[in-house]
Amino acid sequence: MFEQLKAFFALHSLKFLAIVCGCVLWFGVVSRQEARAELELPLRIVNLQENMALVNPLPESLPVQLDGKALNLIQLKMNRSARVEIDLKKMPSGYHRLNNERLSFISPSIPDIKMLRVRQALNVELDSRIERKIPVQSKLQVSAANGYTLMGKPEIMPDSVYISGARSAIAKIDFVPTIETSVTGLKWNNSFSVKLDLSSIPSIVDIADTAVFAQVLVEPLDHKIFSDIPVRLIGNFERNAYSLSPSKVDVEISGGKELLSKINQQDINLYIEFSRFAIENTGELSPIVHIPYPIASWQIHPDKFRLIKNVEENYEE
Repeated sequence: MFEQLKAFFALHSLKFLAIVCGCVLWFGVVSRQEARAELELPLRIVNLQENMALVNPLPESLPVQLDGKALNLIQLKMNRSARVEIDLKKMPSGYHRLNNERLSFISPSIPDIKMLRVRQALNVELDSRIERKIPVQSKLQVSAANGYTLMGKPEIMPDSVYISGARSAIAKIDFVPTIETSVTGLKWNNSFSVKLDLSSIPSIVDIADTAVFAQVLVEPLDHKIFSDIPVRLIGNFERNAYSLSPSKVDVEISGGKELLSKINQQDINLYIEFSRFAIENTGELSPIVHIPYPIASWQIHPDKFRLIKNVEENYEE
């Protein structure tokens, strides 16, 4: 097989050489001829005033018709060094239709090419640039390991970030969320970085931070019982005419071991609104429990209380 190919090329070598020389000659002639081509070129903004910002994003690239020697156009397409610049110098706020005077073709490596026209209409809207502070919305899902408890919700630091851009665009942004992140089985305090979800932030809006820190406090889980905690009856009623039965309860609190050591009986507030008995049309209610600490859970014993009308002669005396 090899000998047959060798003999074939030896027999027709002059023909192949003539074809190659013809192609080289043809390419040399054609590449020096003037030609036109349409290329997709990147778009850049220049001379935008510091106190102005885009209301809507411009396209990243534009279809442009170019004129030049064929070889130069081929090189331009291969090295991708050219671009189209939009000059926004001294352009006021408002809606504008861009003309050719604002557009420039930049080709530093191959200067002998001219831009004939842009095959897409360009409109730009400018507005005053402002800066605003918006809150960070946590999308974290955090849980402790068995036998441990979280000391409150994860703390986001910083809890707000600065954004800047066109006034009309900034006004529509109320918050920025973190990405959805799940952390489980924690046994000790943790601090870690969480990225912000920038999908809701337009590309023409600048944001100072793209990530925040989350701090999670964890303690071993413990239990503590507080006895004889009074339950108060509150609202508008004759104080001597009504009372609750029973009037005191035991409260069992679950939470961090160190935290429970700081809680005393005066921190536990239990109460029932007098009007609830009539609104809910019942003779027994569970109290509202307020404990100003990030505990894991609580239970009260008993958990229901009856409204008692005191004997009339007891309070007339």
